[in-house]
Formats: sequence, structure tokens, C-alpha cells
Amino acid sequence: MTAPVHVPGVPLAHLFDPSALAAALAEGQVRAQRHPELPLSVYNYTEAASYAGAWTPVTLACRGLIVDDVTGTVVARPYPKFFNHDQAQAPDLRLDAPATVTDKADGSLGVIYPTPDGYAVATRGSFTSDQARHATALLRARYPGFVPPPGLTVLVEIIYPANRIVLDYVGLDDLVLLGAVEIDTGHSHGPAAVPRWPGPVVDELPYRTLAEALAAPPRDNREGLIVHWPDTDQRVKVKYADYVRLHRLVFGLSARTVWEILAHGGSLTTLVEPLPDEFRDWVERVAEGLVEAVDAHAAAIETTYGEIVAGLPDGWTRRDFAGAALAHPERAALFLRLDGKDYRSLLWQRAKPAGDRTPHNPE
Repeated sequence: MTAPVHVPGVPLAHLFDPSALAAALAEGQVRAQRHPELPLSVYNYTEAASYAGAWTPVTLACRGLIVDDVTGTVVARPYPKFFNHDQAQAPDLRLDAPATVTDKADGSLGVIYPTPDGYAVATRGSFTSDQARHATALLRARYPGFVPPPGLTVLVEIIYPANRIVLDYVGLDDLVLLGAVEIDTGHSHGPAAVPRWPGPVVDELPYRTLAEALAAPPRDNREGLIVHWPDTDQRVKVKYADYVRLHRLVFGLSARTVWEILAHGGSLTTLVEPLPDEFRDWVERVAEGLVEAVDAHAAAIETTYGEIVAGLPDGWTRRDFAGAALAHPERAALFLRLDGKDYRSLLWQRAKPAGDRTPHNPE
């Protein structure tokens, strides 16, 4: 196995008690992924930790933390987990303290780390996710000469059309610089710490305090703001209400959401009207597929019903029909058809899709 590029770094034990990490892994609060070729692991807090609010020094630090499994040192250190300004876990909201305010980009966090083949990009929990692979290929092809400043982990936002979360970046396919973290100390910086970054940089806004950021009008097609107090090295997110609404709509979307509306005779207008075009198109494709499946099923029922009736004697009775229909797998729908009742609701129940089919997981 090829060894990674070793960089001077802090031992993992200096960040937190290794037994606490072992406990977090055992309890499902942190997940580790091994690099497929190198003796590296990336640690990320899990959905279970987030749901339970199990925020500890371990889970806060494990947000794309990359560790050399041989030496036990930290190879790359991301920003620790930070919260929305209105969440209970947010730090004290010092409204008038000097702050730096930047745009909250809407993509995937990328953590740049060294390998023998050059620098690569991991996402919060993976060396091999689609986003990590795309970002690594982009970094090496477009910015092959980039070297992070000594002792710093450089952090970027991975944005490209196939990785759209909610916002439309109109074809942007790039790595947007967010800032950097000192590997030894954990002290974090904004983009100014990486002056030779050759790609795009997250926008810095003219607001100088949290109070100014909160009072500022929301910007179109933006997620919100990141407010950083340099003196305490703490951050909070300020998310715009329209983005939060759209995010809930998008991430509440599934094929089953669409099915529930159609199966109960509802209209999709209210669902799709506020959605971005790509998600609206996805809803319409799902709806078309469901309607086509139910229509085809109904046509098959009608064909079978006609064939059964055609084979019955003159003056046939319900008993005669039952003798021909009871053995058929669609007998429930056939008897509803016989009685002149609506059987399409039954077909809609059979067309119920899997709940995990979403715009971000379409198959």
C-alpha cells in the first residue's frame, strides 16, 4: 500500500480523548471511512448524532477530519461543526462584536488533503463520493500547481450542476474557496489565508457585525450568510427564510410525496409552483410515470374483464362470473369492475413507489 504524503500535524489525541472517539464510533455518532488505497481515515458525525443533538468535542471536530492511520496524526482539519444563529447550540450572539461575513455557498464541503499523487479532495465523510471524485479531478486538471500554505487545511465548496442542492449556479462547475484551518491549533481563517488560490472565492459581504448581517435584506438566489467572530474564532449561519422553505420542499420531495397527492385525487400545482425548474421537471416526470403505470394497469383490467364476459353463457350470473374470475390475480379489481365501482384507487395503492426515491436519489 502506498504511503500518503506525511505533513507535520497534531496527534489526534491532542484534539480529544481517543477513547471518546472509540465510544462515538461504537454508538453510531461518528462514522469512519478508510481510503481505498492509502492508510487514511476520514471521520464525520452521523445523522444519528445530529438528530439526537449529541454534540461533543468529538462529534463537533469530526466533520471531514482526516487522520493518518499509521502515525495517528491529523492530515487535514476542517472547520468544526457550527450552527444556525437561532439554534440552541449556537454560541452567544454578540450582535455588535466585530465580525467577518461571507456568503453561505450551497454545495458540498471539500477538504483538500495530500497524497503521493498530488492533492486530493474529500467530502465530509468520504474519499470516494461522486463529489469527492469530481472535485479531485477538477483540482488536478484545472489547478495542478496549487499547494496549500504550510500547516493549513484548505476548504472549498464543491459546486457543479449534477450536485445541485437547491440554488441554481447557472452552470458553475468549480471549487469555491471558503477558507483554511491551522492543523496544529485548529484556529480557522477566511479566504484571505489562502492568497494564492487560483479559483473562485466565496463572496465577502460589507457587513461588519451580526446585527448588520441580520438587518440586511436577503439576496436573490442565495442560501444565506456565515458570520465569523475572529477574536473567539466562532461562527454561525444565517439562513434566508426563502432558502429554508425551498430546502424543506426539495428535501421533503420523494416519489411517494407525488404519489400521495395523485392517489388521493389532488393537484400537483401547489407542490410544484414554488420549486426550482429542475425539481419541478423531476416531479412532472414522476407523475407521468405513475399515471402511465396506473392507466396501463387499468387497461389490462378492462381487457381481462371483457375476455371473461365474452366467454360467459347468455344470461350469465354473478356466480358464473366468479367461476371465471376467482382464480385471476386481479380478482379484486375485476369484482369492483363488475359492480360498477371505482377500482383505480386499488391500482394507485399498488403503484405506491419506494419512499427513498428523491431528486437526489432518483433510482
